[in-house]
Amino acid sequence: MSKLQQQIANNWQVGRRKFSQLPPIVSFNLWYASQNGRDQKIIKAVSAFIVFCLIIVLFVQPFLAKQSLYQGKLDKSLSTYELLASNAHKFQGQARSSSSNGPILSLVTQQAKRSNINLKRFEPDGDGLRIWLEDAVFDDAIRWLEELNQKHGIQIKQINVDRSEKSGRVDLRGTLFK
Repeated sequence: MSKLQQQIANNWQVGRRKFSQLPPIVSFNLWYASQNGRDQKIIKAVSAFIVFCLIIVLFVQPFLAKQSLYQGKLDKSLSTYELLASNAHKFQGQARSSSSNGPILSLVTQQAKRSNINLKRFEPDGDGLRIWLEDAVFDDAIRWLEELNQKHGIQIKQINVDRSEKSGRVDLRGTLFK
Protein backbone atom coordinates (compact mmCIF):
# COMPACT_ATOMS: atom_id res chain seq x y z
CA MET A 1 0.00 0.00 0.00
CA SER A 2 2.86 2.39 0.80
CA LYS A 3 4.29 1.76 -2.67
CA LEU A 4 1.01 2.94 -4.21
CA GLN A 5 0.98 6.01 -1.98
CA GLN A 6 4.56 6.82 -2.91
CA GLN A 7 3.75 6.44 -6.63
CA ILE A 8 0.75 8.79 -6.25
CA ALA A 9 2.92 11.33 -4.39
CA ASN A 10 5.59 11.15 -7.11
CA ASN A 11 2.99 11.61 -9.87
CA TRP A 12 1.56 14.57 -7.95
CA GLN A 13 4.98 16.21 -7.69
CA VAL A 14 5.71 15.65 -11.39
CA GLY A 15 2.32 17.08 -12.34
CA ARG A 16 2.84 20.15 -10.12
CA ARG A 17 6.29 20.73 -11.59
CA LYS A 18 4.99 20.50 -15.17
CA PHE A 19 2.08 22.82 -14.32
CA SER A 20 4.36 25.42 -12.73
CA GLN A 21 6.57 25.39 -15.85
CA LEU A 22 3.73 26.37 -18.21
CA PRO A 23 4.45 29.80 -19.78
CA PRO A 24 1.25 31.51 -18.49
CA ILE A 25 1.93 30.25 -14.94
CA VAL A 26 5.59 31.35 -15.07
CA SER A 27 4.63 34.82 -16.30
CA PHE A 28 1.89 35.14 -13.64
CA ASN A 29 4.33 34.14 -10.87
CA LEU A 30 6.88 36.70 -12.09
CA TRP A 31 4.21 39.39 -12.24
CA TYR A 32 2.86 38.45 -8.81
CA ALA A 33 6.35 38.49 -7.27
CA SER A 34 6.93 42.00 -8.67
CA GLN A 35 3.89 43.37 -6.78
CA ASN A 36 4.26 44.89 -3.31
CA GLY A 37 2.82 43.14 -0.21
CA ARG A 38 -0.40 45.16 -0.10
CA ASP A 39 -1.18 44.42 -3.77
CA GLN A 40 -0.44 40.73 -3.26
CA LYS A 41 -3.01 40.62 -0.44
CA ILE A 42 -5.57 42.33 -2.67
CA ILE A 43 -4.86 39.83 -5.49
CA LYS A 44 -5.31 36.92 -3.05
CA ALA A 45 -8.58 38.38 -1.75
CA VAL A 46 -9.96 38.96 -5.26
CA SER A 47 -8.86 35.46 -6.32
CA ALA A 48 -10.55 33.92 -3.27
CA PHE A 49 -13.72 35.89 -4.02
CA ILE A 50 -13.72 34.68 -7.66
CA VAL A 51 -13.21 31.05 -6.57
CA PHE A 52 -16.01 31.44 -4.03
CA CYS A 53 -18.35 32.85 -6.72
CA LEU A 54 -17.47 30.02 -9.12
CA ILE A 55 -18.24 27.43 -6.45
CA ILE A 56 -21.62 29.04 -5.82
CA VAL A 57 -22.48 29.35 -9.51
CA LEU A 58 -21.31 25.87 -10.47
CA PHE A 59 -22.38 23.83 -7.46
CA VAL A 60 -24.71 25.57 -5.01
CA GLN A 61 -27.04 27.43 -7.40
CA PRO A 62 -28.10 24.29 -9.39
CA PHE A 63 -29.02 22.56 -6.13
CA LEU A 64 -31.09 25.55 -5.02
CA ALA A 65 -32.85 25.65 -8.40
CA LYS A 66 -33.74 21.96 -8.13
CA GLN A 67 -34.92 22.48 -4.57
CA SER A 68 -37.35 25.19 -5.62
CA LEU A 69 -38.59 22.99 -8.49
CA TYR A 70 -39.21 20.08 -6.14
CA GLN A 71 -40.80 22.38 -3.55
CA GLY A 72 -43.27 23.54 -6.23
CA LYS A 73 -44.10 19.94 -7.10
CA LEU A 74 -44.57 19.11 -3.44
CA ASP A 75 -46.88 22.08 -2.89
CA LYS A 76 -48.97 21.08 -5.92
CA SER A 77 -49.20 17.48 -4.73
CA LEU A 78 -50.19 18.59 -1.24
CA SER A 79 -52.92 20.86 -2.56
CA THR A 80 -54.26 18.02 -4.73
CA TYR A 81 -54.21 15.68 -1.74
CA GLU A 82 -56.03 18.21 0.44
CA LEU A 83 -58.66 18.69 -2.25
CA LEU A 84 -59.19 14.94 -2.56
CA ALA A 85 -59.26 14.49 1.20
CA SER A 86 -61.81 17.26 1.64
CA ASN A 87 -64.08 15.71 -1.03
CA ALA A 88 -63.61 12.06 -0.01
CA HIS A 89 -66.96 11.96 1.78
CA LYS A 90 -68.71 12.60 -1.53
CA PHE A 91 -67.50 9.28 -2.91
CA GLN A 92 -68.24 7.16 0.14
CA GLY A 93 -71.99 7.27 -0.26
CA GLN A 94 -72.68 9.12 2.97
CA ALA A 95 -74.83 11.85 1.41
CA ARG A 96 -77.57 10.10 -0.50
CA SER A 97 -80.44 12.28 -1.56
CA SER A 98 -82.66 9.61 -3.05
CA SER A 99 -82.39 5.98 -3.96
CA SER A 100 -84.03 4.50 -7.03
CA ASN A 101 -85.52 1.03 -6.91
CA GLY A 102 -84.70 0.07 -10.51
CA PRO A 103 -82.09 -2.50 -11.47
CA ILE A 104 -78.54 -1.22 -11.30
CA LEU A 105 -77.75 -2.14 -14.93
CA SER A 106 -80.55 -0.04 -16.39
CA LEU A 107 -79.84 2.91 -14.07
CA VAL A 108 -76.15 2.95 -14.92
CA THR A 109 -76.65 2.66 -18.68
CA GLN A 110 -79.40 5.31 -18.73
CA GLN A 111 -77.31 7.76 -16.72
CA ALA A 112 -74.30 7.05 -18.94
CA LYS A 113 -76.31 7.94 -22.05
CA ARG A 114 -77.61 11.14 -20.42
CA SER A 115 -74.09 12.14 -19.37
CA ASN A 116 -72.53 11.25 -22.75
CA ILE A 117 -70.39 8.55 -21.15
CA ASN A 118 -69.48 5.69 -23.48
CA LEU A 119 -69.44 2.44 -21.52
CA LYS A 120 -66.89 0.26 -23.27
CA ARG A 121 -68.06 -2.82 -21.42
CA PHE A 122 -70.23 -3.72 -18.44
CA GLU A 123 -71.18 -6.97 -16.77
CA PRO A 124 -73.14 -7.99 -13.69
CA ASP A 125 -71.05 -8.94 -10.67
CA GLY A 126 -73.24 -10.54 -8.01
CA ASP A 127 -75.26 -7.65 -6.57
CA GLY A 128 -73.09 -5.10 -8.37
CA LEU A 129 -72.00 -4.12 -11.84
CA ARG A 130 -68.51 -3.98 -13.34
CA ILE A 131 -67.90 -1.13 -15.77
CA TRP A 132 -65.11 -0.21 -18.18
CA LEU A 133 -64.58 3.23 -19.68
CA GLU A 134 -61.83 3.95 -22.18
CA ASP A 135 -60.50 7.35 -23.16
CA ALA A 136 -63.17 9.12 -21.10
CA VAL A 137 -62.96 12.76 -20.03
CA PHE A 138 -61.96 12.62 -16.37
CA ASP A 139 -64.25 15.42 -15.18
CA ASP A 140 -67.27 13.96 -16.98
CA ALA A 141 -66.63 10.47 -15.59
CA ILE A 142 -66.34 11.74 -12.02
CA ARG A 143 -69.48 13.87 -12.35
CA TRP A 144 -71.32 10.83 -13.71
CA LEU A 145 -70.19 8.64 -10.81
CA GLU A 146 -71.15 11.33 -8.30
CA GLU A 147 -74.57 11.71 -9.92
CA LEU A 148 -75.11 7.94 -9.73
CA ASN A 149 -74.31 8.12 -6.04
CA GLN A 150 -76.34 11.23 -5.22
CA LYS A 151 -79.49 10.52 -7.24
CA HIS A 152 -79.66 6.73 -7.32
CA GLY A 153 -77.67 5.55 -4.30
CA ILE A 154 -75.20 3.62 -6.43
CA GLN A 155 -71.86 3.41 -4.66
CA ILE A 156 -68.35 2.59 -5.84
CA LYS A 157 -67.05 -0.64 -4.41
CA GLN A 158 -63.76 -0.58 -6.29
CA ILE A 159 -62.30 1.79 -8.87
CA ASN A 160 -59.11 1.88 -10.92
CA VAL A 161 -58.31 5.02 -12.89
CA ASP A 162 -55.38 5.08 -15.33
CA ARG A 163 -54.13 8.07 -17.27
CA SER A 164 -54.76 7.93 -20.99
CA GLU A 165 -52.32 9.13 -23.63
CA LYS A 166 -54.40 12.28 -24.18
CA SER A 167 -54.39 15.01 -21.56
CA GLY A 168 -57.45 15.06 -19.30
CA ARG A 169 -58.61 11.60 -20.39
CA VAL A 170 -58.59 8.36 -18.42
CA ASP A 171 -59.26 4.66 -18.66
CA LEU A 172 -61.54 3.64 -15.79
CA ARG A 173 -62.52 0.25 -14.41
CA GLY A 174 -64.79 -0.08 -11.46
CA THR A 175 -67.35 -2.08 -9.57
CA LEU A 176 -70.59 -0.37 -8.58
CA PHE A 177 -73.20 -1.61 -6.11
CA LYS A 178 -76.50 -0.48 -4.73
